[in-house]
Amino acid sequence: MKEDVFRIIQQAEKTGSYLITATVRYPNKSENDLTHFVFKDNFPIDDIIPSLDNSIRLLGINKKQPVPVVKPKLVSEKLPPLKIAIITHFNRCPDSYSPGKAIKNQIKMLQHYGHEVVFFLQEGSRLDAGCKMMPVVTKFRRQKNIVDEEAKKKFIEVLKNEVDGKFDVAITHDFYIDDCITYREAIKESGIKANWIHWARSGVGHPIDFKMDNARYMYMNYADAGMFADRINVNIDKIRVTFNEKDPSLLLKWNDITKAISNHMKLWEKDIIQTYPICTTRMDAKGLNSVIRVFGELKKLGKNVALVICNANGRRRLDEISSKIEFAKECGLTEEDFVFTSTLANEDLDIVSEVPHETVAQLMQISNLFIFPTIAEVCSNVLLEASMTKNLLVLNSDLPSLFDFAGDESVLDYPFTSLQSIHYKNKTDNDLNLLARQIIRNLDKNKSDKQFRKVWKTHSFDGIYNKMLAPVLYEKI
Repeated sequence: MKEDVFRIIQQAEKTGSYLITATVRYPNKSENDLTHFVFKDNFPIDDIIPSLDNSIRLLGINKKQPVPVVKPKLVSEKLPPLKIAIITHFNRCPDSYSPGKAIKNQIKMLQHYGHEVVFFLQEGSRLDAGCKMMPVVTKFRRQKNIVDEEAKKKFIEVLKNEVDGKFDVAITHDFYIDDCITYREAIKESGIKANWIHWARSGVGHPIDFKMDNARYMYMNYADAGMFADRINVNIDKIRVTFNEKDPSLLLKWNDITKAISNHMKLWEKDIIQTYPICTTRMDAKGLNSVIRVFGELKKLGKNVALVICNANGRRRLDEISSKIEFAKECGLTEEDFVFTSTLANEDLDIVSEVPHETVAQLMQISNLFIFPTIAEVCSNVLLEASMTKNLLVLNSDLPSLFDFAGDESVLDYPFTSLQSIHYKNKTDNDLNLLARQIIRNLDKNKSDKQFRKVWKTHSFDGIYNKMLAPVLYEKI
């Protein structure tokens, strides 16, 4: 039988490259009678995978379906902040190291929600992650799948002296990898009573045993959670899922003013956002009432909206600001939908006179609509900036000069009137509703914008912490 297999291989060699797999049964054995052979040349993986995939499909073999993962109840009441240890094997966390950057962001998020965080890392590390640092994690020459007994004993002593009884929750990161077995075994044998969350920031390649009674195991997608549970030898009911946070405030390095405005308006929840930088003395010249009315129509059509007026000279025309706010309410907008940035000024937020241009640019980057009913312009900077930040533009067709800066079929238009054209002909009360519907149709076709808003809503600090992480932090184990 074996000779037949090798004869096939020899014939295949004569014809050039080959990939053959064979399973041979030995008839003189009653058990363990299957022997598996794989013969291959140096094929590119892109050639092999489709071939194997097609073979599996022809055999009718289906992949395992995702198994249900426990989702702890959301934290609905105000609970006291926790003292949290984050324990790693890290020495450095360069920005090029994805898990390191993710853990730095996690620390910022936990601190944002009031928790006290202490970061444990290797002996001798000089890393500063913006919280209390404890460079006490045992440093030794790590080897894959080999337990260093001396290092294990030393790390157990570190855990007992520095962690036991001092923290509500202990989060480890990436102790699943093969050369971290010493740390893993030390944690299992330490007997520390804290609630452990063992976080996997990459896949687990080989089966390991990380079973602990007082632990939850954090994976980062639902589809592979069952496979993850099998690989680490724990029941699926011990697995929890939390995604990576990905907030534009971190990615785009927002300043504190932008963060404050975004947090006030909860911009991550919005479907449609316009940032409109204007001077308080020129609100009517910029057609603010028309913008407000369109946003009122967008809200009536079921969209979650935000109209952010970055107004300069906020100390002037206070009565007019109040009048615009009342007009917005008449159009159906609340303070959650519409804001003058000058009204958010306080001792820590000096923006009553203006917001920095950096803030305007950052807000425009996460906006997706720019309605521009201005009655007169020469060469508008704000129109160009809205274009560069990929906002959908709605330009005043009664002001032809605006279209010097617009591409063919790249913008919407509407006759808002201007100093050059008083356009009342054929206007009806329903016109702005029709414009709002046209805006929605265009935005709904923009898949990249819809994906951005989906990710921001799900992966913002608010989305990740309140809907995924906090329920696990406060879960009774």
